[in-house]
Amino acid sequence: MERSGRAAVMFYQSPPVGDPISLFPRVPEEALPRDIFSPYTPRYFDSGTSALAAAVGVAIRLKRKDTPEVILPAYGCPDLVSAVVFAGARPVLVDMAPDRPWMDLELLSSHINCRTVAIIAVNLFGIPERMDALRKISAQSSILLIEDSAQAFPVQQDDSFWVGDLVVISFGRGKPVSLLGGGALLYREKVLDGLLPEGDARAGGGALIWLNIVIYNLMISPYLYWIPQGLPFLHLGDTQYHPLSGIEAMDSARLRLLAGNMQKYRDDSPNTQLALAETIRKLRETGKDIIDLPVACDIPVNRRLLRYPLLVVPQRRDRLYRRLRREGLGPSRMYPSSLPNISGLYGLLQGQGKFPVADEFSRRILTLPTHNRVRKPDIEKIRQIIDS
Repeated sequence: MERSGRAAVMFYQSPPVGDPISLFPRVPEEALPRDIFSPYTPRYFDSGTSALAAAVGVAIRLKRKDTPEVILPAYGCPDLVSAVVFAGARPVLVDMAPDRPWMDLELLSSHINCRTVAIIAVNLFGIPERMDALRKISAQSSILLIEDSAQAFPVQQDDSFWVGDLVVISFGRGKPVSLLGGGALLYREKVLDGLLPEGDARAGGGALIWLNIVIYNLMISPYLYWIPQGLPFLHLGDTQYHPLSGIEAMDSARLRLLAGNMQKYRDDSPNTQLALAETIRKLRETGKDIIDLPVACDIPVNRRLLRYPLLVVPQRRDRLYRRLRREGLGPSRMYPSSLPNISGLYGLLQGQGKFPVADEFSRRILTLPTHNRVRKPDIEKIRQIIDS
């Protein structure tokens, strides 16, 4: 019986992130994006990284600085560096605030100089940066504030959800609104329109995109995810640096699916996130040594998170991760270190010093899945494992 139970768990593996993609839009193609992006105007690209590179390019052309620099957090996705380098700027890293997914504001201010053209603020896990403070800093220094919202998306029209001068969205695999590729750059000022790369939606690829989406929808089922999870060449969960080779417009096949998948995201219920929040709250009350990041950052319960993030002391974090994964519960340790220690990035970022808070954050972060294929028994198992 015990062996049978272990086998059942092996064949039930919840993905850390990712909801099915709709192939059948229920709203007119042009209706929803204008609604939810207002007051911004969208420009669509082939990836979120391309959209971010386009945003940095706007800052460079607008500010016209020799050897331009862009400030970004020392902990995050390597694609942040890819976009900045491709656009022709030097990435300048800022360490994190203790026990928070945010940049240290005092350090950030000290890194601004006559070459700085922009700050990239990342909504990590769906938790927003302290945008009011960053907007004040950027305004005082006459630089652009670029909001990386690859992991955050609104569930309704909300003029206060995004506040950056430029906002970057990703529609890649595992993002809030996923099309397995594509991205958008949102901008307010008409003066920026002429600074953006030109390009209409690319035609073609529709049948292949549809096939990939059908396979993706099948493989993220908890009863099938063990198949791609067991294929090392897919590098699921790996953090790798990939230099950006070019910027293109989004293909027309994905654009046709965009409005329907935005609507699907809005319609989905956050039941898993709410259940996890309540479970973690009860565990905190019993004295468990965890930091509930959404609570610590005063995130409203109605703000949708891509992952539910916790901070745990390193050794216990690793034990929890192994047990949760062994039970097929979809945990993640996110990025393994600060950006300079990611393979392929040391040469690009050397000489910027050490980032002890970001490194400590990487050793403590543990995320839980918030997608709605997580069952009530899964959440009870998560409670039992953390409680033990």
